[in-house]
Amino acid sequence: MLIYPVFLPQAACPGTCIYCDQVAITGAPALPDPLALSRDLEAFLCRNRDREKQIAFYGGSFTAIPEAERNQLLAPILPLMDEITTLRISTHPLYIDEQILAWAKTVRIRTIELGIQDFTDEVLLASRRGYSSSDAIRACRMVKENRFELGVQLMPGLPGWTDASLRANRKCLEELAPDFLRVYPLIVIEGTPLAELWKSGTYRALSLEEAIAQSVDYLELCEASGIKLIKIGLPSNLDSAKVLAGPWHPAFGEFAKAEALVRKIMLDYQPDQPILLEKSQCSLLLGHRRRYFRILEDRLKTCNIVLKIR
Repeated sequence: MLIYPVFLPQAACPGTCIYCDQVAITGAPALPDPLALSRDLEAFLCRNRDREKQIAFYGGSFTAIPEAERNQLLAPILPLMDEITTLRISTHPLYIDEQILAWAKTVRIRTIELGIQDFTDEVLLASRRGYSSSDAIRACRMVKENRFELGVQLMPGLPGWTDASLRANRKCLEELAPDFLRVYPLIVIEGTPLAELWKSGTYRALSLEEAIAQSVDYLELCEASGIKLIKIGLPSNLDSAKVLAGPWHPAFGEFAKAEALVRKIMLDYQPDQPILLEKSQCSLLLGHRRRYFRILEDRLKTCNIVLKIR
């Protein structure tokens, strides 16, 4: 499916989370110009008449925008949409109810992504998310019961996380079975309240290795549960000058794939037998100065690994 992204940085968010600076993350400094948006969308839709498409509103809390303003935003867009074009929105769990979902059906919203970030009360409170675990679970269930496609966003490394909170998150994912998941390990961005906690030593950011390991745990859960994991790591257009700490790397998603491959190789490894891989898999191990090839050697306690392309 083709996606046309529209960024609404922090639009109608009910509060500012401890870690948040969506302008820095998305690279979008302001709301889009309606006329420019309509013109660009019309060209996009014309070029792709025969392909399934979504216009996706990212950032902010779409359903927290007053209904009149939502309708005004969509008014120039809806007439342009053909029968195989739908809308995708991202929103806050507290702004999901029966009235909002009934409205969403009238404007051809198909997919609703919920910025859950974590399913445990302690972590949500420490991160100033403004809702409880039960609120998050209720919102997910309502979206699914109303037959929308459900997406969930989780954020490893939030203040207050523990091994127990990780287990609770994995259990919730298995039980709720969203259609897809995004995993955004937490980054410390200059100018946020989290930055002050980090500077004072109150908060410790995840290392790159920790974040990759936790992300791949989610990847393995998704593969076992039939959930699509559609994104790991923040966008590479993040202003790196504003990153103070945390596991940000432009190749984070590739590292996660390589870590997952190393785990799979270790399960089937036979000493003195070549490891048969696809060409793309070899690239994962040998890229970035053989980073994950060396990790594989270290974990297998051998330096006699032979890779062969199938």
